[in-house]
Amino acid sequence: MNISLRQMRAFAAVTQYGSFTGAARQLSLTQSAVSMLVQQLEQELRLQLFDRSRTSITLTEAGMNLLPQAQRILEDVRQVVEGASEIRALRRGFLRVTTSQMMACTWVASVLTDFGQQHPEISVRLKDVVADDVVDTVRHGAVELGIGPERPISDDVTRTFLMHVPFRLVCPPGHPAYGRASVAWKDLRHERWISYSNEFTRYLERCLQAHGHDLPFNTVSDVGYLTTAMALARHGAGVLIAPEYASVFADNFGVRFVPLRAPSIQREYFVYQRKGQSLSPAGAAFLEMLRKKGTAAGRSGKA
Repeated sequence: MNISLRQMRAFAAVTQYGSFTGAARQLSLTQSAVSMLVQQLEQELRLQLFDRSRTSITLTEAGMNLLPQAQRILEDVRQVVEGASEIRALRRGFLRVTTSQMMACTWVASVLTDFGQQHPEISVRLKDVVADDVVDTVRHGAVELGIGPERPISDDVTRTFLMHVPFRLVCPPGHPAYGRASVAWKDLRHERWISYSNEFTRYLERCLQAHGHDLPFNTVSDVGYLTTAMALARHGAGVLIAPEYASVFADNFGVRFVPLRAPSIQREYFVYQRKGQSLSPAGAAFLEMLRKKGTAAGRSGKA
């Protein structure tokens, strides 16, 4: 059976206006075209929907029974079209994003705030995870977009560069570097280090080796989260290296983020997506905003 929406619209319009002429005027069709659409519908249903005479056209009993169903279908279609229009215009929809716990409550939180002010009807679902889980969260389809440092990707995930994020030494009051404008890596050779990511520590070691430095990281504390590491630093347990965007919490933890030099190291951050998956209008708009904010952060040297 091959029933079209045009046929049902013709059926409903003829019923509403009481004639093929009135229905044709409403549908911007010719009278013969409307008549043909109704005849085609009757043939497909194998039912007569109208009794026709030279002076009038009236619904048959079968037509009266089927009309409410046809009207419901047409109303459902109207709502689908209206819903699609609202989604395109960002007046409706969902934005699903994942990033690391610290980035979620700092830089990404600020971008999401701006996005929410521009598009208040979009529901935001932010999944904060450890940095190592960003790619897997994207791969499993739990979110549209992932934001994080470089991580290995499989064939079903793509990544595009977002911005550079500089690193800082995090130290408590009383530490020799606390009041300095910057500190050189060579001056940190005998520090006691707090680690919150083995992958991050290995990355730092590779970067320093590439610059001709062989700095031993004497790890005295190994924790799971950057916030815990900053709390330990405040109480004199050691120092750590952290991304610049976490510096918004420096006052909360009573520590200072000191710029590093010789060399100055920064890390690339990426946007991760499932390969071949189209973004929703909300996702595409948020990605555009991310890129603008990331470019601005790169120019200012902060993220």
